[in-house]
This record gives sequence, structure tokens and C-alpha cells, in this order.
Amino acid sequence: MITHTQIKYILALVEHKNFQRAAESCFVTQPTLSMQIKKAEETLGQLIFDRDYTPVELTGFGRVLLPVLNNIQAGFDELDVVVQKTIGTYKAEIKIGIIPTVAEYLVPQMYSIWRDTLQDVRLIIHELKSEQLIEALENRMIDFGIMAGPYLQGGLSQQILFNEEVKVYAPSLTGDSISRDELESLKPWLLSEGNCLRTQMINFCNLKDEGKSDWDYEGGSMNLLLKMVDQEGGYTLLPMNYVKLLGIDSMHLKKMPGNTAARQIIGMFHKRTSKSFVIERLIKTIQHAKANSMSTPMHQLEILPWK
Repeated sequence: MITHTQIKYILALVEHKNFQRAAESCFVTQPTLSMQIKKAEETLGQLIFDRDYTPVELTGFGRVLLPVLNNIQAGFDELDVVVQKTIGTYKAEIKIGIIPTVAEYLVPQMYSIWRDTLQDVRLIIHELKSEQLIEALENRMIDFGIMAGPYLQGGLSQQILFNEEVKVYAPSLTGDSISRDELESLKPWLLSEGNCLRTQMINFCNLKDEGKSDWDYEGGSMNLLLKMVDQEGGYTLLPMNYVKLLGIDSMHLKKMPGNTAARQIIGMFHKRTSKSFVIERLIKTIQHAKANSMSTPMHQLEILPWK
């Protein structure tokens, strides 16, 4: 059977998709890592990686094997936690993935809170688009994900962190409301593909043929979108947590008729994890900080689907 060291090297190569970077992350030389992975493949009698691709890819066998290795590694992590707690050296390390349109306001707001209330936890934060975040969670490259929900597929636990109202940012129009018909005469400004707010805007505003747009933006900055609207006219959807962050004049924000449009921000994590207690603490800090961020009753919200 393959060794724990070989499992760590395999998972490192899955994460980094490059032998040199994987070796550096494991603090070994590239030949050492390559040799151990080759020995693991010989022991199993199957290739785990297809080395003909750049970056390196898993073989069909490798894709089947990966969740098994992740579960084995999770067991070793639990054992390590038990030992560290027994000798009094335990300090949890939590890798968090956050979608860009939430990270931009949530991380600055929560940083000092996390620093003061989670002193025994080391947080490592990655900005990831929704699909990347889910993949990273499934492959246990991160421990906790924060994204727009709801997420309807099984396999991962989720908790609602908070809801945030979404309005139309359209400085060229007067009044405090706008209809979908009125939006048809305005140019929409969208985030790049992969950002869930882009999909929410396309669906909510009944946009079509966005692939033919002359706006081809590869990024996730709401601040840039607002500047384009200010400069060129048109509109974009804006989560209300950006209003204070960017100093936006509320008179430029329009509400759509009917129920209040909102995003549901959720926390996602594995059902089996040695870090469940710390993740629960992390969730509670966010829920407490955002408890009074929106007063609209749940039944009056129109939650925008993220895909």
C-alpha cells in the first residue's frame, strides 16, 4: 500500500499541477517528489497523472482515487489535531475561499473581529470564483467556502451567513425604482464569466445574447463597473454592502418592483472535518457581525440564483 508521504505528494501535485511547485510546497526536491509519486503508481499498478499535459492532469484512475486519498488525509489531519491538543501546541489553520464580490467588503469588515476572537486560528484566504471554490472544497484544497447560494447539490454542508439586498445602480435615471422594461434601453455592465453576480444580473434583468456584447471584461471589481457606468451611462446590479464601502450616493440606486432582490451568502464545508469546531466559530462571527445588515423579512426577498 502507498505511504502517507506519497499521499501528501500526490495531493500537492493535484493542487499545484506542477512538479516543481508541488515539491516546494512540501519542502522537498522535485526529483524526490517525482520518485515517490512514481513509486506510488507502481505500487497501485496504475498511472495517477498524465504527464503529457501541461499543466499535469489526473488520469481516469487518478480522478477515481482522489476522493479516497482526500478522506485518508482527513483522517491523518484528525489524528494530528488530537496529538497537538494533547501536548498543548494546537493552532488550527483554516483555508478559506471567498468569491471576489463578497471578499471585497467582507474581509476588511471581519479582519479585526477574526484577529480578536480567533487568536488560536491561522486564517489563509483565497479569492475564488464560485465554480473554482466548489472544486477546491471538493478536493479539500480549502476548508471553508463563502459564496452566493443556495447551493442545491449534495455532499457539502452549508449554512446561511447573511442576506444582502441588491439594487440597480443607474445614475442617469431619476426616482427610486425602475422596471425591467426601462432597463432594456440602458447598457448593462457585467463582471466576467465565472462571477455569480454576472449570472444573477443576466437572469434577473432578462438579458440575452450577452456573448455579443462589446464589453469584454476579465475581472471581478465592482468598483470598476461603477466607474464605467458613471463614465458611459447604463447600469449594473450592486449588492448593498458596497454602498458604505465605496461611498455611493443612495439616490443613484433603484429598486425593482415586487419583492426585494437579494443575494444569499452561504458558508460551505465538508460534513466530516477535523476543523468543524473552528469553522462553527468562524460562521458565528460572520452571522453576528451581519445580524442587523438587512431588516426585510425573508418572505419578502427574491433570492437571486447564483447560476
